[in-house]
Amino acid sequence: MIDFNQQLYNLGLQQIIERYIKHYFDLHGDILPVEGLYSFMLKEVERPLIEEALRRLKGNQVRAAKLLGMNRNTLRRKIQDFKISIESL
Repeated sequence: MIDFNQQLYNLGLQQIIERYIKHYFDLHGDILPVEGLYSFMLKEVERPLIEEALRRLKGNQVRAAKLLGMNRNTLRRKIQDFKISIESL
């Protein structure tokens, strides 16, 4: 039997996200989730993506910004907005 991580890998990111979003809506039944769901979901993905890029690049913000395809100043603003501690990575 294939382990859980292998199953996730075989699905691909888009299918994993689709399943999560469907499950998220299902949890709310007939009541829609709170407004601002789009921003909430983006932040849920954006923060760990930035953190992992910084971790892999040992906190090098210039290289992380390049890897992520964003301006260095945009990355710095997001680091501040998300209160990401570079020292703890």
